[in-house]
Amino acid sequence: MQKTVGIILIIAAFVLGYFGIRNLNEKTAEFKVGEVEVTAKTSESKNKGYTLLAAGGLCLIAGALLVGSAKK
Repeated sequence: MQKTVGIILIIAAFVLGYFGIRNLNEKTAEFKVGEVEVTAKTSESKNKGYTLLAAGGLCLIAGALLVGSAKK
């Protein structure tokens, strides 16, 4: 049972990491006039991305610990 939960947590970690990186790279508004390019990002998007990355890291650690302890 621990091994199954650990594997689920590891998969969830990769999903959270993907969405976290996607939020960090997300552009909200962009326009270009001549050689000048203006891009506007909200800090909320970055904060959400960092939160998802942190949650993914915690899930990865917890999953690795569960899978590692299930082998004993």
